[in-house]
Amino acid sequence: MRNFGRQPKARNLWLTLLKLIISLAILAYILTSQTNLGQVYQIIRLVNWRWLIIAFSLHAIGLLISAFRWQILTRAQGDNVPLLFLIQSYLVGTFFNNFLPTRFGGDIVRIWDGTRYSRTLVKSSAIIIVERLTGLFILFLFALIVALIRVELANQSPFIWIALAFGAVGFALILAFIIFPWPYFLKFLLKRKKINLLLEKVVDFRQTIINYRYQKRAFILAMLLALALQLNVIIYYFLIGQSLRLSVPFLDYFMVIPVVHFIQLIPITINGLGLREGAYIEIFSFYSIPAQASFSFSLIDVGFVLILGLIGGIIYILRK
Repeated sequence: MRNFGRQPKARNLWLTLLKLIISLAILAYILTSQTNLGQVYQIIRLVNWRWLIIAFSLHAIGLLISAFRWQILTRAQGDNVPLLFLIQSYLVGTFFNNFLPTRFGGDIVRIWDGTRYSRTLVKSSAIIIVERLTGLFILFLFALIVALIRVELANQSPFIWIALAFGAVGFALILAFIIFPWPYFLKFLLKRKKINLLLEKVVDFRQTIINYRYQKRAFILAMLLALALQLNVIIYYFLIGQSLRLSVPFLDYFMVIPVVHFIQLIPITINGLGLREGAYIEIFSFYSIPAQASFSFSLIDVGFVLILGLIGGIIYILRK
């Protein structure tokens, strides 16, 4: 008999390899046509380390806010998860984010961790999705408001409007999924056993999300924490820019950072590698910032995340 079980794994391996090739190709293009490692090194060598130390310390604040928000969302679903466990799970998720082919790789780890207390993969998945989407929604609002204020910058980089348009469509589809009870209608149309089992999971998943309307206080608090978290993120990137002496106004980071984050979600590279650097170079050119400075801006962020990932990796090893 043919082993069909290995085929999906083989396809995933080839897909990951293709994404890695695309990431490396984009980076190679940037480092050969727009800048080089020597120029990047000269920029990094002259950074203001005091600003960088403050910027890195903001990761601790963001980690605490994120874990507390996750704890609030889990309690609203009847689960009581220790805060320290959630902080450790975030760090382990950061470790896997650095190696898995999407920006959501760490979320898979956190979903699995969540099942220790929720006892169900569906509920844990729904909680993580709500947590992730509230943060993305705040970023989307930041970017949209500032894009309308700084129209000249948005028009200079058309993909800013494209990213915002895709974000709007995505949130509209999510809203339609929550409001319109289409899974119940499909149950009557589809009678196959396997499809019905899948629909039951979808219905349970949707119901878990809808349950937050009965926990308004918890949801509002989670949204306020999402606002605080994303403000912390913007300040973090602003401080990295200050360390490099980039002439980017503080207000503009509220548009630049969300747009780059949305671009990183395009599933054609490893964790947005290459897309992120190209986006920064394109947007920062509006301020006449050279490519080597934009590349260094991204490189510092990647370096910080790798440090956090290393801590998460140690926690993961000690768990075993």
